[in-house]
Amino acid sequence: MSRPDRLDPLHVAFFASLYAIQGVVIAYFFNYNQLYMGAAGVPIDRIGLVQTLATIPFSLKFLGGILSDRVDFLGLGHRKPYIVLGLLAQSAGLVALTVFHPKTQAIAFLASAVFAVSGLALYDTCCDGMVILVTPTPDRERVQGILVAARFLAAMVCSKLFGAWLQKTGNGPGHGDGVLYACAAMALVPLALAALVPEPTRTKGASFEWAALGALIRPRAVVLLAFGLLYATVGYGVEINLSPYYTGVCHFGSDDVGNFAAARYVGRAVGGLLLPLAVLRLGRPAVLAIGVLALAGSSLGQLAVGGSASAACWGFAFGAANGWDDALFAVLAMEASDPRMAASTYALFNAVGNLSVLGGFAFAKVVERSHGDYGPAFRLACVAALVALPMTIPLARPAPKRPSHAEPLDELLV
Repeated sequence: MSRPDRLDPLHVAFFASLYAIQGVVIAYFFNYNQLYMGAAGVPIDRIGLVQTLATIPFSLKFLGGILSDRVDFLGLGHRKPYIVLGLLAQSAGLVALTVFHPKTQAIAFLASAVFAVSGLALYDTCCDGMVILVTPTPDRERVQGILVAARFLAAMVCSKLFGAWLQKTGNGPGHGDGVLYACAAMALVPLALAALVPEPTRTKGASFEWAALGALIRPRAVVLLAFGLLYATVGYGVEINLSPYYTGVCHFGSDDVGNFAAARYVGRAVGGLLLPLAVLRLGRPAVLAIGVLALAGSSLGQLAVGGSASAACWGFAFGAANGWDDALFAVLAMEASDPRMAASTYALFNAVGNLSVLGGFAFAKVVERSHGDYGPAFRLACVAALVALPMTIPLARPAPKRPSHAEPLDELLV
C-alpha cells in the first residue's frame, strides 16, 4: 500500500527511466557524436557547428512546455502524449543519423541530430511538468535525488560501454551505427512504462493561465534564478576545463581523463541520492550551505591533484557537490513553479543553466591571461561559488503559499 506522502513506485520508475534515457543520449552526443563525424571526414570546424546547432532545442525547450501546458493532445492529456511523441522523435532522429552521411549529406545529418535532441527536450520538459503535479511535497527531495542519480549513472555506464563497443567496431558510418540503434531502442523501457502510468488529472487551480509566468519575477524566484545561475556557471566553468588541466598540467593520458569523468558522474549520482537524507537530518538551511561550501571547496581542491587517486577523489567530490546542488535546485524550482504552467515555468527556471556556458569561456580566459596557470582560475571559481552563500538565507525559509489561480499578475509580485 502506497503512502500518501510518497510518490508511488510506478511513477518513480517511469520518471527515472526518462531521466536515464536522457543520460544515455547525452553520453553519446557529448562523447561520441563528434568522433562519428570525424571518422566520416567532417572538418573539425563543421563538427563544432553541428554540435552547437544540435543543442539549440535545449535552450528553447520551454516552448514545448507551453504547448504541453496549454494543449490537450487529441483529448489524451497534457503530459503523457507529448512524452511519448518526444521519445519516438528522439529514436527516429537517432536512427536517421545512420541513414545520412555526415559529410556528403550534412544538412540532413544536422536535421536528424536536431530532431533527436528536440524529442529529448520535449519529453524532458513534459516529464518535469508531470513530476511537479504528481509528487507529494514531502517527497520532492527523494524523487529529485533519484532522478539526478538515474541520469548520471546512466551517462557513466553508457560512456564506458559505448567506448568499449566502439573500440571493437570502430566509429563512423557503417561502423558505429550499432550504438545509435541501441540508444534508439532503449526508449522502449519508458514507452512501456508510459502505458502503465495514468495521465494526471488537472484540477481547476492548475488550468492554464498566462499569469502563471508571474512566478518567475517574485522576489524569492529572482534570488533562486541568481543562485542557479551562479552555482551552474561555476560548476560548468570548472568541469569543461578539467580535461585540458589533466592533460596539459597534470600530464594524465586520455584513458585517465575518461576514468576521472566517470568518477564525477558517480559523484553526481551519490550527491543527488544523499540530498533527501541530509534534508531530513540537517534541515534545508544546512543543506543549502553545505552545497555551496562543497562546490567552492571541491573547485579549489583541484589544485591539490597529484596522482590518479587524488584526481579521482577530487573529481568524485566535485561531482557530488554538483549532484547535490542540482537536486536541491530542482526541488526549489518545483516549489517556485506554478501548476497552471508547470512544465513552462519549471523549464524557464532551469533555463538559467544554459547561460552557464559563459563560465567555461570565463575560466579559460583567466587561464590564458595567467599564461597557462590554472591556480587563479580555480581560486576565482571558489570565490564565485561563495558569493552564492548569502543567497541561501532567503531560500532556506519556508516557501510562501502558492498563489490562487484567481489572483492577477500584479498580486504575484510579493
